[in-house]
Amino acid sequence: MQARWLCGVFVLGLLFVAASSDKCPYQPGPAQQTAGYVPKPIHPAKSDYNTGGHKPQYPGSHQSSCPKVGGLESHCRPAKDCAVWYDLVRKTPGTACTLHNGYDRGLCCPDLPININSRAPFKKPSPCEDVKLDDHVNKIDLDAVRAAVHHAGQNQMASLVEAENGMARQNILVRPGSARYTHSWVYFQTADEALKNTGNTMHGVFSGHNLVHGHQIKPQQAHCALNQFLVKDTGVTHTCPTFPVCDKKALASPYRTITGICNHVHSPGNIPWGVSNTQYQRILTPDYADGYWMPRRAADGGELPSPRVVSLTVVRDVDARSETDSIFVMQFGQVIDHDLQQTLESKLADGSPVPCCTEDGQFLSEQDYAHGKCFPIVIPKDDPFYSKFNRRCMGFARSAPACRNDRKFGYVEQANINTHFLDLSPVYGSDDEVASDLRTFQKGSLKATPGPKKGYYYEKDLMPADNDTTLDCSSPKSDSDIYPLLDVKCFTAGDNRVNDAPYMTVTQTSLFRQHNRLAEELAALNPHWGDERIYQESRRILVAQWQHMVYNEYLPVLIGRKKMQELGIFPLQHGFSHDYDDKVNPSVLNEFTVTAFRFGHSLVPERQDLVNEQREKEKSFLLRRLFFKMQEVYVPGNVDKFLIAQATLAGESVDNYYTVEMTNHLFEEAGTGFGMDLVSLDTQRSRDHGIRGYNSYRAVCGIPRAKDFDDLLDLIPARVVEGFKSIYASVDDIDLFIAAVSEKKAEGAIVGPTFACIIGEQFLRLKRGDRYFYDLGGQAGSFTEKQLDEIRKTSYSRIVCDNSDIRYMQPLVFKLISDLNPLVKCESTDSIPRMSLQPWKEADITARLKY
Repeated sequence: MQARWLCGVFVLGLLFVAASSDKCPYQPGPAQQTAGYVPKPIHPAKSDYNTGGHKPQYPGSHQSSCPKVGGLESHCRPAKDCAVWYDLVRKTPGTACTLHNGYDRGLCCPDLPININSRAPFKKPSPCEDVKLDDHVNKIDLDAVRAAVHHAGQNQMASLVEAENGMARQNILVRPGSARYTHSWVYFQTADEALKNTGNTMHGVFSGHNLVHGHQIKPQQAHCALNQFLVKDTGVTHTCPTFPVCDKKALASPYRTITGICNHVHSPGNIPWGVSNTQYQRILTPDYADGYWMPRRAADGGELPSPRVVSLTVVRDVDARSETDSIFVMQFGQVIDHDLQQTLESKLADGSPVPCCTEDGQFLSEQDYAHGKCFPIVIPKDDPFYSKFNRRCMGFARSAPACRNDRKFGYVEQANINTHFLDLSPVYGSDDEVASDLRTFQKGSLKATPGPKKGYYYEKDLMPADNDTTLDCSSPKSDSDIYPLLDVKCFTAGDNRVNDAPYMTVTQTSLFRQHNRLAEELAALNPHWGDERIYQESRRILVAQWQHMVYNEYLPVLIGRKKMQELGIFPLQHGFSHDYDDKVNPSVLNEFTVTAFRFGHSLVPERQDLVNEQREKEKSFLLRRLFFKMQEVYVPGNVDKFLIAQATLAGESVDNYYTVEMTNHLFEEAGTGFGMDLVSLDTQRSRDHGIRGYNSYRAVCGIPRAKDFDDLLDLIPARVVEGFKSIYASVDDIDLFIAAVSEKKAEGAIVGPTFACIIGEQFLRLKRGDRYFYDLGGQAGSFTEKQLDEIRKTSYSRIVCDNSDIRYMQPLVFKLISDLNPLVKCESTDSIPRMSLQPWKEADITARLKY
C-alpha cells in the first residue's frame, strides 16, 4: 500500500505538522463518504458548532420553553442528560435549545423515568425439581463414586497425560504466529493459579463422566444423580481456590477489592459471588448431550450442522450502516465485554495452546484427542474459501471446567478469569499481582509510556509497554517507511486483549489516561494524601464514572428505554438509589458471555480508519492487517485520529451481516491468506458450554415458542429462516447465537428482543448485586451527595475530550454528528459538562487517613 501522510513532511526521518493545522489538501473519495461522515472540510475557527462550515439556525434555539417529548414536559439540558430519550428527541420538532449561558447547545427532554414496578431477576434454575431417578441410579452411593474417582484417576487422567506427551514427542503444537495461536494465547491467557485449578478440576470432570457413562445414567438425570455428593468426600484430587471470610474491617472499606472479594458476604467454605476465577451462572440449565459435559447435539440425538456450515448458510458480507449510531457503540461495548468476562480455555500442562488440528489444517488421530480438551470445527470439503487452502479442520479447544460453587459433583460449569463486576478490569486487572504490576506507587498513578514526540513536545502518555510478551505487535517493515523509526511494542494493561486492534487500544487508553488525570488532580487538591489513598480514590471515581456512562449513555442505545423501564435500571438524576439486594447474584450469565454479548461481532467494520480534526478520512486499513499490530498507535497524532474516526463514522447494524475480515481472516498470519471464522467460533463455544437452543430462550423471554420453522418469521427474515430449514433438522436445534443476532430490532434497541432480554437481565443483576454500585446510599462505598452530583456530569464525550488533544466532539459520541448532536468545542463545559473534584477536597489536613 502506498503510504499517504496528510499534513506531514519528512525532516531527519519524519516530522509531523501540529494538530492545529487548519486545512489539509486531501479530499475523501465517494467510497469514503459513509453515513454520518462529514464530506467537506470543516473550519473549527469559523464555526462554534462545526456542522459543515456554517452555523445553522436551530429551531427553538432561543425558546424560553421546550416542547413536550413523548407527551411529557421537557427542559433544556446538556445532551448527555437526554441520552435515554434521544430516539424521541429526534422525532420531536424544536428539541434543539440553547443552554442557560445563552450560546451553548443543549437538547429538550423530560426528566429521567423513575424506577418503579421493576421486575425481579429470573429465578435460579432448579434442575432436580421435577426429576425422578431410575432405581439403578438411586442405588449409586459414595463407594460407587469413589470407585469412579479411582478409575478416572488411574485411566482417564493417565490417558490425558499420555495424549499430551505423545503430541510433544511428535512435535504437534500450535505454531506461534498462527491465527489459532494468537486466538488462544491472547484471548485465553491463563494465570498460573488458574492453570493449576484447571488441571485439578479435570480429574473431577473425568470422574463424573465415568459415573454417568459407566452407570448408564440418562442425560436428564445425570446432574441430579451426581449432585448428591460433595467433591471433598470422594477422594478426587480436586483443588479449588479458597477465599477468606470478610471481617468487619473489610466490609467497612469504601474501596472495592481488585478480585471482587468482600463485595458479597459469604459463609466459610462457600465461594463468594462475582469474584475472579469463579464460575458463570445460568438462566437455564445446560443442554449437554450426556447431561453432564458432552457438547449439545440435535434433538433427535444426531449431529448438529458444522458451525462453519451455519456461517456459510446464514451469514453475508453486506455493509449495512446504522443511520444514527457511531462506531463507538461497537468499541465501547467491547471494553465492557472485556471488563465483565474472560473465559478460561483448556491448555496443555505447560500453559501452551492445545493443538486440535494438524499444522496443514487436517484432523489429528483419535489418540491425540484423548485428553478431552479439543472440539475442532469441521470445514466442509466444498468450502468456497478454505478449500482453496485445502483446510478441513479449524482448531478449537474447549473451555476449562470450573470449580462448582456448590462444591458438589454436577454438570460442568465454566470459569471467568475476570471479576464479574463493572469495575474496569481492563484498566486495573482482576488479580492483585497484575494490579500491582501496573502501578508506579507514586501519587496514585498507573505506569505509562511517554507519548510519541510531535515536533517539539510529547503527546499524552500511552499505556506501559509489555516487555515480556512473546507476541509481536509490529507489522512487516515494508508496510511503511516510518515504522523502522518507531519502537513498537505491545501494551500491557489489566486485560491482555488490549492489543486486539487500534480502536480497542485507543479507547482503553482514554480510560487509562483518565485515571492518571484524576490521580494528578487529587494529589494537588489533597497534598497530604499518600499514594494508596490517591490510587484508591481515583479508581473509585473512575469506576463510578464508567458505571454511569454504561447505564446513562450506552444501555439506552443497546437495549432501549422500554426494556430499561421494564427492568427498573434507569440512572437517577439526583439523590441515592437503594437497589442493592444481597440475594441477587451479580455473576456473569453463561448465556450472556458466550452468546448475547457477542452481538458486537456483527458491528465490527472491515476497516479501521484515521480521521482528522476536519473530519476528513486520511488513511484506511483492512482489519486483517491490524490484529495485534500497534505501530499505528505510536505514530504522532494517531490516537486522536482513531478516536475521531470512531465518533465520526457510522457503525454497522446488528444483523447476520459480517465482514469477511471476521469470517475468513480473523487473526490472519501475514502471508497465509486465511485466518479463522468468528461466527464458527461463537457457535462452537455456545455448544461447548451446553447453551440451549434458540427456542428455549424465546420461551423464557416471553416470546411464543416456535412450533415449526415458519413460526420464526415473526422475528427473523424469511431468507434466514429458509437457511435454517436447509441445515437444521428441527426448529429446536437452531443455535441461540445465530438466530438471536438475526432478529428484527426490539423497540428503541439495536438488538432483537431475545438478546435484549438476556443482556437486560445481566445488567439488572450487575446493578442490584453490586454493593459498590456508584449511586447507592447507605453503603461502605457510597459517595456524598455532592460527589455523586459531580459524577453524574460524566459523559464519554468528556472522557475523550479531556484525555486527548481533540478540540471538537459531539456531546453524544455513540450517536452520529447531526443538527441535534453537532460538533462543539471540547472547552464547552456546558454542552459537554466536566465534573469537579472539589467535593473530594479535605478541609482538615489532619483528618484521619486510612492509608
